Amino acid sequence: MPLHAQALGESAGTIEVRYDARWTMAYAAGVPDERRELYDTVTGVVVHPLFPVAPEWELIIAQRSARTGMTDDEVRRGIHVGHDLHLARPLRAGEQVRLDGRIIGVDRRRAGATQEILFTATDADGQVVWRTRFTSLFLGVELEGEPASLPLEWPETPTAPSAATPLATATSTVRSIDAHVYSECARIWNPIHTDMVAAQRAGLPAPILHGTATLARSVGIAAALADVPLASVRRVAGGFRTPVALGSSFDVRLLGATDQYLWFDAVNPDGTIALTHGLLTLRG
Repeated sequence: MPLHAQALGESAGTIEVRYDARWTMAYAAGVPDERRELYDTVTGVVVHPLFPVAPEWELIIAQRSARTGMTDDEVRRGIHVGHDLHLARPLRAGEQVRLDGRIIGVDRRRAGATQEILFTATDADGQVVWRTRFTSLFLGVELEGEPASLPLEWPETPTAPSAATPLATATSTVRSIDAHVYSECARIWNPIHTDMVAAQRAGLPAPILHGTATLARSVGIAAALADVPLASVRRVAGGFRTPVALGSSFDVRLLGATDQYLWFDAVNPDGTIALTHGLLTLRG
């Protein structure tokens, strides 16, 4: 069955979420990121800027029941291809937010149909805490109807400066157990990351690292290479190209840096791009 264009505007659900320091510290440990401020309960825990993917996962699962037209098997073919998170303010461990998801775009590509969900988290005063544009590609699925999107105000994406060589590079080592650790610490469970049978049924040779784990590691490494604190990050964006294998490594390359922006990517050992168009926007 195809993805129906009439799914545009459908709700992916609404939940109330409280993220305490135990969860945010576990997320940081699962990335893993060892910055002291991510675990400092004395002066106040800094929440990793990509933490919102953890509570969003519940609505990503819930959207499978939205009236998209796809079968359960087709939904399971979905892969994460784009992520753009905008933090209206720093996250605070212990706060509660109302998280809403809505389908805001459908399109077609050679490999299948894409769907974009907008997640919006608001606090007790109704103020936006964060918004995320989460894009999935459903492999081998047709789009019924014409590509469409809902109007949306969003910060412009600055063009990365051209550079002959990266400003700096650092390697992230991926252990064979890292997908298990990230699954449990982030509370993001998808069997293609931890189960050989499930991975092979999805067409993968073996389980792979979560795309959001690759992005979270890259965010931390890019910030460290540029010597900026994670607490200053107010936007994280990037696209996913090729998976990162467990028991391997990848290089994070800092491609450009200004007082306001960092540009980066991630490259597998064979030279394929794992993460492209990485962007961090920084608070002044």
